[in-house]
Amino acid sequence: MFENVSTFEEAFNKLLKEVLEFNLENPFEDAKKVICIEPHPDDCAIGMGGTIKKLSDEGVEVIYICMTDGYMGTTDEKLSGHELALIRRREEEESAKLLGVRKIYWLNYRDTELPYSREVRKDLVKIIRKEKPDGVFAPDPWLPYESHPDHRRTGFLAIESVAFSQLPNFSNIDIDIGLKPHSVSFIALYYTHKPNYIVDITDLMELKLKAIRAHRSQFTDDIWETWEPFLRTVTMFYGEKIGARYGEGFRIMPGLFYHITPFADLI
Repeated sequence: MFENVSTFEEAFNKLLKEVLEFNLENPFEDAKKVICIEPHPDDCAIGMGGTIKKLSDEGVEVIYICMTDGYMGTTDEKLSGHELALIRRREEEESAKLLGVRKIYWLNYRDTELPYSREVRKDLVKIIRKEKPDGVFAPDPWLPYESHPDHRRTGFLAIESVAFSQLPNFSNIDIDIGLKPHSVSFIALYYTHKPNYIVDITDLMELKLKAIRAHRSQFTDDIWETWEPFLRTVTMFYGEKIGARYGEGFRIMPGLFYHITPFADLI
């Protein structure tokens, strides 16, 4: 197939277009159902709230998987972690409804202590096999300087679970209870410094902020004074790349490129 190819660039483009049929013009076009995986309640709204609303308005079913319970997200010494976890669950349900999301899976691992383990992968694979999404969104685990282990681990666990969900011998108990292997069409990483696809959310920016602000335990008035301009700046960073006021960026690659591929970051 590559006999008449003389340069790496030609071979690379031929691989993407003709062999992998990879096209970034509208990667979500054929999606009917997607899963957005978040480390904590509020990450889906912060990372891609505008895109979630766009998808849900287009009839795409968006499902959340929240990895942790939000137990640690406070500096209030009078508020117990258990109380906060209950509050954050209610806040997430309110925020999700604003964006058109009706289903949330709660894995309830302890905030800041998400295990990087086979057991967590099995949790995710089970949901992927049950829901059979066309695509999965997750935080980019390669974001430079990311300090939170829950974020890094969520990204890696999500990618691994998408890869393993199609393997019948991974958690074959799933097969015994009728959950068949499932192959996900795309993975899109949010919270990324290397976006290769950006969604214009200019007309949805205020709703995105409203959905984020629904997490009142996280964004009190004094905190919001800093966070609102920060969030606007992040979305302006993405938007500027496509000539829009506000945007949300994603890193999307063919599934093959998540394994032993030295040129994966060139897309």
